[in-house]
Amino acid sequence: MAEREYYRRVVDLAMEAGQVMMSAGAETHRVEDTIMRILSTTEFSHRDAFVLRTGITITLSDPRYKTISMTRRVYSGPPHLSKISDVNTVSREFCAGHINIEQAEKKMREAASTTLYAPRTVFLWHMLATSGFAYVFGGGFLEAFVALFVGLLLGFHNVYIAKHIKKSFLADLLGAAIVVVSSVIASILLMKWGTPVECQYIIAGSLMPLVPGTAFTLAVRDILAGDYVSGTARVMEALIVAASVALGVAFGFVVAEFFGLDLAVEFTLAGIHALDEHAFFAVLATFVGILGFCSVFSCPYKFVFISCTEAALCWAVYLLCVGFGLSSVWATFFGAVFVDLAAQILARRLKAPVIIFLIIGVLPLVPGYGIYRVAYDMFTGGNVAASLTNALLLAGAVALAVIVMDTVIDLFVRVYRRVKNHTVFEKR
Repeated sequence: MAEREYYRRVVDLAMEAGQVMMSAGAETHRVEDTIMRILSTTEFSHRDAFVLRTGITITLSDPRYKTISMTRRVYSGPPHLSKISDVNTVSREFCAGHINIEQAEKKMREAASTTLYAPRTVFLWHMLATSGFAYVFGGGFLEAFVALFVGLLLGFHNVYIAKHIKKSFLADLLGAAIVVVSSVIASILLMKWGTPVECQYIIAGSLMPLVPGTAFTLAVRDILAGDYVSGTARVMEALIVAASVALGVAFGFVVAEFFGLDLAVEFTLAGIHALDEHAFFAVLATFVGILGFCSVFSCPYKFVFISCTEAALCWAVYLLCVGFGLSSVWATFFGAVFVDLAAQILARRLKAPVIIFLIIGVLPLVPGYGIYRVAYDMFTGGNVAASLTNALLLAGAVALAVIVMDTVIDLFVRVYRRVKNHTVFEKR
């Protein structure tokens, strides 16, 4: 009886680990791998874990024991990279025998209840995210300064208002509308005071906390790992979020026009692709913007500087590719290749999940300005098909880069292990 109770506790531990990781935004295959590693510490001959976007089923069976099975519903929440990292650490320690079941259960409960950044911190750090990317996307220091206040309003909405709106679609739509209206109002006031400002860069940069970069990146990795159901669900989630943001931008323009706040906000890539002093400061601004995102995604403190540096280098790679004459799509592809390679190396060296470095590092390449352009063309009657195609091409470039690099690295690791094992066998 005592032995069966122990195995039951192991199943509970594995289920808790999977539930925490899935709700925090981990990839489906990583959740399954973590659960299976924990279950491998038992003596059962058959161990199985079936993980979907909305539920987890675990089964242990053996002729010597009575079958233990458990199913639990999973509710998705905002990305929480710190929880994924903590659960990964607990799993490693338990499977290596460094902690017993009681210690593992205690640490798992702590990981599940951890709130790394206080709501007030997340609220304020939205300002860094919006300000940094307003400059990165072609604005100047004035646009970055105005984006601080837009980010303040967006942060207040995301932290304190959105949680009371039951439908995330409406919450994202409202957030995008807040960005547009507040940006237009601030720009008109400054222009009346004799200070010209480029409103479009403020809007594009301030939309970044709403853009579904996390869901899209996770979808690609799930599909690549063969988890087509979860991957498809994440793709649909990303498309719905992108649609809600685009509609929110268009709705914001309608509201601004209704109140007589008419402002030309045509977007061009000239400011982004200019290889001058702006490019140097844009790389620094990327670091600052990603620093804000680290609180939004609850990145572990020990990985903040590394993640911000990786993202800044990613944008530097993008700018260099453009400088060599490549299109924005190919520049996005090579930037994402760099991020995926760096994420794989950092994850192995620092014993951390790849997704921490991949999600943070690829953020500068998420087409925030692309979504803005789609919405702007919808509002003005422009060429929506062309802007939508460009946004999809940029997103597809990121997906293709992740697929290519993950495949190449997986082949390299397998070949390396075979060569290593063959060398060890020959020495024996």
